[in-house]
Amino acid sequence: MLRRFRSIANPFTRAAILAFAWSHRRTIMRWGRSFWNELRRPEPIDRHRLTLIGRVLWAITRDHQLATARQLRHVTLEGSTLRVDAPPGWWGRARLVDEVSDIEGITAVTDYKGRPLEGSINTRLAS
Repeated sequence: MLRRFRSIANPFTRAAILAFAWSHRRTIMRWGRSFWNELRRPEPIDRHRLTLIGRVLWAITRDHQLATARQLRHVTLEGSTLRVDAPPGWWGRARLVDEVSDIEGITAVTDYKGRPLEGSINTRLAS
């Protein structure tokens, strides 16, 4: 344990960790805000909802342009609807809908005023 602490205390390691965190700050904050909002809800914590939010965030993180977008602050779930906190004129709305369209459990993508985003997902018919 002491050896691991010494390696973290190493100035070069600290600088590398800080450089990584700074270059990925938007992604780290988006994950943190989204999970924090989910954990603050008055209802009991639901693993399925946390997993679904994690899948959505992972889909966003895999796309470099969405991952670095500062306009996309966080995402929340309301039932099977994904609500996105982003300004109305944000360029990445259609790209975001394309990225999350393959995720099971998401039937619609809306902004925070409840308006569906352009190219929103059609509800899949259950077989």
